[in-house]
Parts: sequence; structure tokens; C-alpha cells
Amino acid sequence: MEFKKVRTRFAPSPTGFMHVGNLRTALYSYLLAKKFGGTFILRIEDTDQSRYVEGAVETICRILKETGLHYDEGPDVGGDYGPYIQSQRKRIYQEYAQKLINRGNAYYCFCDKERLDKIREQCRLAKLDPKYDGYCRNLSPEEVEKNLANGKPFVIRQKMPTSGEESFEDLVFGTIKVEFAQLDDQVLIKADGLPTYNFANVIDDHLMEITHIIRGSEFLISTPKYNQLYKAFGWEIPYLIHVPPVMKAPGQKLSKRLGDASYDDFIKKGYLKEAIINYIALLGWSPGDNREIFTLPELIEAFDIAKINKAPAIFDENKLSWLSGEHIRRLSLEEFYQRALPYITSVITRKTIDLRKLCQLL
Repeated sequence: MEFKKVRTRFAPSPTGFMHVGNLRTALYSYLLAKKFGGTFILRIEDTDQSRYVEGAVETICRILKETGLHYDEGPDVGGDYGPYIQSQRKRIYQEYAQKLINRGNAYYCFCDKERLDKIREQCRLAKLDPKYDGYCRNLSPEEVEKNLANGKPFVIRQKMPTSGEESFEDLVFGTIKVEFAQLDDQVLIKADGLPTYNFANVIDDHLMEITHIIRGSEFLISTPKYNQLYKAFGWEIPYLIHVPPVMKAPGQKLSKRLGDASYDDFIKKGYLKEAIINYIALLGWSPGDNREIFTLPELIEAFDIAKINKAPAIFDENKLSWLSGEHIRRLSLEEFYQRALPYITSVITRKTIDLRKLCQLL
């Protein structure tokens, strides 16, 4: 598969703070695009309105700009492929969902909450993962039309193959095979008319001409569903790059939901933004030599997806502290003074102290 120009995207949900795992995904996507003179895009995936946090979009934009990960297209800078906020693209998703229904690759599902709860309970008792039983999969056209005419609530589900397997290539994990029997008919359009993440990201990645997708390895199991959507539309599948999780301890993943430290938390502690970017680049990737200290331009030059590790990375704040010290020592006295001033004035309030001389002593 040949692409004229590399186009990558960072597509976060505005559900809270920017934690290091998310920032690493943004960084790798940025580095890959800039390595090959391509385009880096910011897209906001806000289809789960129940988890939307006011001000989160502004925080995401601020942090990317603050760390030097300037996006070429996005909600506040525009571009030829907008809108770049998914809740503003509702009509587009509904149009493509209808195309899938017309082609026999999706169907209306009228099952109510009570029935779905029973299915989940049956799966739980059988010690199986929750999986929709396909009840509405083979409704006659007459039954579907009757339900729609009566205003019965519905979702739109993807009609997955029931046998065989999906085999695909990942640029980190190699060949991956998943049995279709493991997968259910996922919801594409919810009852409120908004798309699920799984549907919207495929539509947007194609329409925005994304060539390389970088995301967490937890999405490997869902990738066959995405690939089936690409195939149903006759679209080329982008290059796939799944990165391992960032752990705070073996078996314990970093999570913003659990209150693990965010980018802003580390800034408040006094870590340099350059050190944070430097460190998270090394969480699962190495240049293949002994170098550990990088500027952003040096990371662009050195970055190679072939050197991303499959194993989970352990976040070591001691290593971050060491790297921050190294970056601080590279600052001129004036730069150090300007960077340190907000922290110094938060604890030293006496105006008789010469803070610039104090910085010289430090």
C-alpha cells in the first residue's frame, strides 16, 4: 500500500487530564509525521457525552502546543478535513451507517435494556465474556419497517462474520490473528444517534486520509472489527502501530480514571516540559544506542517505529527526575531564572531577597 504523504492523528477523548500514556501516543504520532515531512492532526473524540469534562479540549490543545507538538490541523486551527470534533460530525456517521445497512454489513437492533441485561447475566453465569446473541440480526425487512414506523428505539450494529478469522499486520506486534467467534456485533450508532468510538474513528480516519494509526495495544482485539468496516466500504486499511501500555508497576496500568499523575501534575512538581517529553519517548522506545537525552528535533531525527518495544513500559519517576536535572543543566542562567521564578516566588515572599542571585547559587 502506497501513500503520497504521511498523515497521523492524535484523537483523545475530553474526559479529564492528559496523562503520560495519552501524551506518549500524541508524541509518537507527531514524531512519525514530522520524521517523514507529513501532517499531524488533532481530532477530539467526544461521542461519549456522559464523560465529557468542561475545559478538557482547551487543556489538550494547550498541552500539545506547550510541549512543542504543534498540530497542522485541528479544532482551533482548522484544516481541509474538518470538523475536527466528532460531535459535530453526527450526520456523516449516520450516512455511512445507512450505507452499511444497505450493503448488508449492519442492521437495526431493537433489543431493550431488559433483554440486553438478561444476555449479560447469562454470559456471566456461563463464565463467558458479554456478547450480543444476534437476535435482531435476521429480522425480516417487514419487521424492521414496522418497528421503525412505530418509533421503537434502536441502535445500529455491525454484522460481523460468524466463522473464520481476521489476520492483519501490525508494525510492532507482527501478524495478529483473531477468531471471529470471539467478537460480537458491536454497536455502531447508539440510541441517541451518536456513533460509538469504534465506528467514528474508522470513518474519520478514512475521510481524513490518515495513513498511520498509533494507538494502545488494548485495541488489538478490536482491530478485526475496524478492518471489517474498511473492507465493507472497499477502503484501504492504514498502517497499524499498537504500542504497549505504560505501567506504574508490573500488572498495574497508569490510569487517569484512578488519579495517576497527569502532565500538569508533573509540571507543578517542577519537572521541565522538555524532560517530560524526553522521558515518555523512552517509555517503550529506544534509539538503539546508549543515548538517553534528547531534544524534540533530535527525537524526530532518531524516531523509528521498528524500535518500539512490545513489552509494557514501567514509569520510573526517579528516571524522570534525573532527566529533568540533565535538561536543567543545559539551560542558560537567564532561562533557568525565568523557568524557576514561579516556583521560587511561591515559597519565598520576602522582596529584599535578590532572586536572580539566588538562582546563581542554585
